[in-house]
Amino acid sequence: MDGSDFRDFKAELLAKPGVRRQYEAQKRKYETIQIIIARRNELSLSQRELARMVGMQQPAICRLERGDNNITLGTLFKVIEALNLDIKIKPKAALKV
Repeated sequence: MDGSDFRDFKAELLAKPGVRRQYEAQKRKYETIQIIIARRNELSLSQRELARMVGMQQPAICRLERGDNNITLGTLFKVIEALNLDIKIKPKAALKV
């Protein structure tokens, strides 16, 4: 399957409302995980080293990076701080009331 075949397949799936909702619900989670992994790699840190920095075990960092579990905000902030990242929360668009 080349890139255009995958893009067509993805577009076909995302045309389904249920699939689109699930995709959108998970999109930000996986974008955040990608940023964390990229930054850890940029800093040449192993999962074990990052875990030590935030007072966790390496398997917990592995689960975080796989998106297998929901972590606490406290844990997320510890990881973000250890990686010298910043997080911003802002409104996406006007709410429809």
